[in-house]
Amino acid sequence: MTFQQFRYLVEIAKHNSISKAASALYITQPSISKSVRDLETELGITILDRTNKGVFFTKEGTELLFYAKMLLEQTEAVKHHFDKDKKIGLTKFSISSQHYSFAIEAVANLMAHLNERKYELAVREGKSTDVIDDISSSRSIVGILSVSELNKHFFERHFISKALTFTPLASLKQHVFLRKEHPLAHYETITFEQLRDFPYLSYQQDDMLLHFAEETLHVNNIEKLVYVTDRGTMNNLLSNTNGYNLGTGCIVNNCMNPKIFSIPLEESQLIQVGYVKRNDVFLPEELLIYLDFVKLALEKSMPKVN
Repeated sequence: MTFQQFRYLVEIAKHNSISKAASALYITQPSISKSVRDLETELGITILDRTNKGVFFTKEGTELLFYAKMLLEQTEAVKHHFDKDKKIGLTKFSISSQHYSFAIEAVANLMAHLNERKYELAVREGKSTDVIDDISSSRSIVGILSVSELNKHFFERHFISKALTFTPLASLKQHVFLRKEHPLAHYETITFEQLRDFPYLSYQQDDMLLHFAEETLHVNNIEKLVYVTDRGTMNNLLSNTNGYNLGTGCIVNNCMNPKIFSIPLEESQLIQVGYVKRNDVFLPEELLIYLDFVKLALEKSMPKVN
């Protein structure tokens, strides 16, 4: 049994409805129903009578509800006692993303939108595997990532296995990021052959599945390779060396060094940028507003089509 199951029971009692409780908790009705049934099986009792007129707590269910309320109240009392700021009316959630400047610009816009409210936001940047793990484990409620033609089917199977949904926001051709002083900067398009002698700067890690790489490039054929873990290091290396990176081509002026720009990659993969969430989670209003800001940031920063 878990505190989450107890929260479900208290919320059902509050609304006298499983569907209304699910809506209030931003999860699906089947998910909350399954959780209650799992608890009934574990304890060997019937908690709810399910009738055409709604759901009602049984005698044993009412007794369990009493303990559930008591435990949750004690938990909240402990949190409140040690919470020096007494975070009442606090908007709080976590967002995960691959290393995308437009996702960070959207966070900045969300902060401005929430200016008159108390909030606590967590922004987690990492590899695609990190984003998927964050959403699957509920460390974050929504994740921003990309899927390419090369790994699309692998991702789709992975999403299904973890009960996740991916919603595309934009489709982009793969581009090369480099500095304006780069020897290839004057080309309108760039080939892999032209990139062969230059250092490849990648967020991909050597222990990472190729299917989950943020860039669709086989590193085994790269003679000069540099792995980085954050956007600051990537920006510094791109703007001060002849290294290059592959990605969406989106240039966010407020988040990237002005010396960096992007050029289309010939014979490139199509990249779908979107968001992933758990199937049993409904996104609250603040997250929907954030996704609108992501779309806006994408539209402003994406490469112009010739």
